[in-house]
Amino acid sequence: MHLLDFKDLEIIKDVTGQLIDFTLNLRQSGHPGGSRSKIHIMLTLIFSGKMQFDIRHPELPLADRFILAAGHTVPLVYAALAIIGEAFKKRFENTKEERFIIDPAKIILLDDLLKFRHRGGLPGHAEFSGKTLFLKFNTGPSGHGLPVSVGEAFALKRAGHPDVKVWLLEGETALSAGTSHEAKNSAWGLGLDNLYWLIDWNNFGIDDHPVNTVINGTPDDWFKPYGWNVMGTENGHSWKEILETLKKLDDSKEPNIPNVAWFKTKKGYGYGIYDNKSHGSPHKANSEIFWKTREDFMNRYDVDFIGYGKPPPEEEEFVKQTRENLKRVLNVVLSCDDLVGKITDELLEIAENVPNSRHIKLNSEVFYDKAFFDYKRYPKEVFFSPGNHVANRKALRIWGAWINAQSAEKYGRPLFLAASADLAESTNIIGFAEAFGNFSGYGWYNRNTNNKGVLLPQGITEFT
Repeated sequence: MHLLDFKDLEIIKDVTGQLIDFTLNLRQSGHPGGSRSKIHIMLTLIFSGKMQFDIRHPELPLADRFILAAGHTVPLVYAALAIIGEAFKKRFENTKEERFIIDPAKIILLDDLLKFRHRGGLPGHAEFSGKTLFLKFNTGPSGHGLPVSVGEAFALKRAGHPDVKVWLLEGETALSAGTSHEAKNSAWGLGLDNLYWLIDWNNFGIDDHPVNTVINGTPDDWFKPYGWNVMGTENGHSWKEILETLKKLDDSKEPNIPNVAWFKTKKGYGYGIYDNKSHGSPHKANSEIFWKTREDFMNRYDVDFIGYGKPPPEEEEFVKQTRENLKRVLNVVLSCDDLVGKITDELLEIAENVPNSRHIKLNSEVFYDKAFFDYKRYPKEVFFSPGNHVANRKALRIWGAWINAQSAEKYGRPLFLAASADLAESTNIIGFAEAFGNFSGYGWYNRNTNNKGVLLPQGITEFT
């Protein structure tokens, strides 16, 4: 971070927490615990420059990807993006400079928070669409985003863009799912040094028992045996510790080795209830504990909230009350032109580091070549004579070899990549990697010796 200091981040963190709380207080639905435990990690990633992206243009192909694997904690992302969206809006109003314009269809604004978990409004889980193109996959269930991050990182590396990173944020409970182990193995086997997992280690899921009563060890134990580059801190609510951990992760980076950083946190941080009790249920609307947990913020920033200490009014009035209180929360940032300037300038400085993608050649004409899919034009070598007893998969093997050979000859690239759970030859998808005619074949992908291979080595996988 070149412009924002830790004091600035503290303000943004406090505002983020209040936006989460008021949003869930109105809707009476959502996941406060994990949303709050990840605030420091999320804001550090956004503003540190470790993740290269342009907040104005989430569609850029060479920007880093972010996957919120813990998709149910999306209120955190909504709150952070609302601060950013309103800061850019304010900066443009003040300066009239077009570089501060963000299309409202691509960013969260204050009024969007009022429509959380309403039809046509902000979804209850992370979605890669509309106002949240910042997110690069639809997620929700535990572990859902882990294998996806492996796929995205491999696709970027295989396409010749190994410097584009894939960042993922998840809680440790999801690591107990089978998909986690399969994804860790695949990431190492494919040599994904552009993959970065950030683990919120808060030691609780939904049930009363702590995670460490059913799962042995620490994140070091969970990743080092898999060959990953691992760094972590016992203080996941310290800006300094988080930044140092991310720096150490980069400093210890090795070719073809995936990366993970873990941060010990408190589930429900700042929410008044903690651990599993904070997981999936917000405080009752305008309850005593809800207002009690506003007091530190009110005193620190000299803010008064409408309806403080009182039960919620009728529905329409409750929406108006919440909007006004959200506005007062955001005003802690927006009333400070210096902080608005730092937020917007920091993010534009980060955006300048995103590689220019105007000259990318997608070579997509390969998908429109009718000769590839018109069986009447296929060579006789891909057919078997009538009366032969041959499995369909044998035909797939020969056809796979032919079509990738044709694609290589005409377009200089394969049309198919293939993977199977230790069954490549049994299923005959091995054909996509094999020779055909004068073409020697792309062969197996190998993290060290053949990064042009098209057949991905995999162990047994049941979930991914």
